[in-house]
Amino acid sequence: MEQNVIILPYEGNNEEIQEKEVVETPKQDRQWTEYNLYQTQERILAYKIINDVVNYLQLQNKPINGRPSVEINDMIKSLLVKSYNNISARRLNSELIMFKGLGYIDKVYHFNTILKYLGDPEIVYILEAIMKELSIPMKELEKYFAIDATGFSTLDKKQWKEIRLDFKVHKDYRKLHMICGVKTNVIVSAYVTEGTCNDSPYLKPLLDDTTKRFKIEEISADAGYLSRDNCDSTRSIGASPYIMPKKNVTAQAKGSIAWHEMVSMWKNNLDKFKEHYHKRSNAESTFSMIKRKFGNTLRGHCDTTKENEIMCKVCCHNISVLVEAMMLYNAKPHF
Repeated sequence: MEQNVIILPYEGNNEEIQEKEVVETPKQDRQWTEYNLYQTQERILAYKIINDVVNYLQLQNKPINGRPSVEINDMIKSLLVKSYNNISARRLNSELIMFKGLGYIDKVYHFNTILKYLGDPEIVYILEAIMKELSIPMKELEKYFAIDATGFSTLDKKQWKEIRLDFKVHKDYRKLHMICGVKTNVIVSAYVTEGTCNDSPYLKPLLDDTTKRFKIEEISADAGYLSRDNCDSTRSIGASPYIMPKKNVTAQAKGSIAWHEMVSMWKNNLDKFKEHYHKRSNAESTFSMIKRKFGNTLRGHCDTTKENEIMCKVCCHNISVLVEAMMLYNAKPHF
C-alpha cells in the first residue's frame, strides 16, 4: 500500500527568514504537522544539506606529486555521514553506497582512508567553517545565547557525567566549549580543548567569533564563567550578562559597571535575574541533544581524531537543528 509522503526540498537562496508565529507551548499543543515532517524526513534533508553545504565551500584539493589525492569534498561528506549515523568506519560503507546512489559523492573510499583523514589536523578548520555556515540561517531567530562546556570520553572511559567533578581524571577527556542560541539550540561557535582546561577564558573568544555573524542581546552562563572581565566583555558587544554569582560576591564595581548591575539585580531582584539566567538551561539541552543522538563517547584515541569527531558531532547537530528550523520557521539555507 502506498504511503503519502510530503517531501520538502529546498533551494538555497539569500532571502531573510520569515518566521512563523510560533508560541512556545506545552507538548500537547505542539505543532504536530511540522514536527511529524521533521521526524519522518530529517534524514532525507540532512543528507541534502551535507551535500550542499560542503559544495558551497568549494574546497580545493592540495596539489601533490605521485598518486592522486582523495577528493576532499567526498571525504568531508563521508565523515559527516559517519557521524550523523554514529557508526564505525567499517559499517559506514553500506551507508556511503546509498549516499553515492543519491549522486552526492563520486567514490566510496576504504574505511582505512576515512579513518586516516579523521585524524588529519587540517580537517578541523573545514568542520568549523561548516558549523558556522549551518548556523547562519538562524541569524534572524536568535538573539539570546548561552555558554557552557561539556566533556567527551573514549569508549574505554567512564562517561563525563560520572567524573565531571573529579578534576584529577579530566586529562583523559576532551572538552567542548560552545555558545548556542536558546531558541533553536544551534551552536554558533565552538572550541575543543583538553578536559583540564577551565571554562571561563573561553567566554570572550566565543563572543567575539559569534558577533561576526549574530547580534547578541543577552548571555547566560553558570558560575564557572563568573568574572568582571567576562561581564565587561559581554557589555562591550552591547549585550547583558547573566552569570550566576557565588554566595560570597559583592556588587562592588571595581571599574566594572556591568558587574555591579548584574550582581545588584541578583541580590535585589532574584526572580527577575532568574528569568534571564535560566535560559542557560538550553546549553544543557544542547549537550543532551548531541550526546543522545550522535553519541557521548569518541571512537578515536589520538587527540586530533577526538577533536575532529567532536566537531563532526557539532556539525551534525546543527544540520538537525536546521532541518527543524526549516519546518517550524521557514528558515532558508543560503547555500
